[in-house]
Amino acid sequence: MSMTPSVLDLLDVFDRPAFCPGCLTPAPRWTWVRIDGLSVLTHDGDVICPADATFGARTRPEPLTVVESLGVAA
Repeated sequence: MSMTPSVLDLLDVFDRPAFCPGCLTPAPRWTWVRIDGLSVLTHDGDVICPADATFGARTRPEPLTVVESLGVAA
């Protein structure tokens, strides 16, 4: 039997932050997953982080819409 550590054993060795790097919510099992050639940030390998820009998360506030006055009909 080989004494080479598994990937899961190595994850315990390295000190990982307990918060998701995208949205800063508590997610100690966050990880990057490859989906159709894209790297997607997930909270547990299944739940996609809402701050992941791969699927359109906004990093800035949405611009205000311009509303023009229609006037009052006589």
